[in-house]
Amino acid sequence: MYSALNGMAAGFTLLLLAFAWTAGSKAGKLKWFGSAERLARRSRKLLTWTALASLSAIGAAAAVWLLSRSYDGALPTERAALQLTLIALPIAAVWLTALPGARRLWREAARLNGAPVPARLATKAASVALVAPYRAAALGAGASLALYAPAAWGTATPALACAATFAALWMLRRRRTKHTQTAAPVSR
Repeated sequence: MYSALNGMAAGFTLLLLAFAWTAGSKAGKLKWFGSAERLARRSRKLLTWTALASLSAIGAAAAVWLLSRSYDGALPTERAALQLTLIALPIAAVWLTALPGARRLWREAARLNGAPVPARLATKAASVALVAPYRAAALGAGASLALYAPAAWGTATPALACAATFAALWMLRRRRTKHTQTAAPVSR
């Protein structure tokens, strides 16, 4: 039972990593929308990737929680708490910032019916708040997977690497957003 729960936790975390990274890539490409119809379609697909990432995060969190509750001492409480934090906080950020933004973007783009996309909507499509939570979820899943590394590496190292990488990606995305706000959107 322990190995099954451990495998489920690692498997769901790997799925979260894949789904969240794909959603972050899709969200980053929303600014190259081309037309209102394509923007609506891409933002609707982003909602699907969000649902897949959310389900895999719930599965990973449930498996880690069951693993920590089922076997006394087999999974240290600190490790379980760190792993749950690395999975739950970024997904909460996705639910609180990126999901409402993607839904608003989808609704507003669907209402345009072939009209040109206003600059306000183009700025929302390139928003940092739309992309960064997905990348944070992917990085949190990667750091959570790194907790399965040998004990000699320590448990704080993956969390610190995740925080540093997320800060670097946030700054890069912010710089790109400022560049997008000054230039006209490019269609691909």
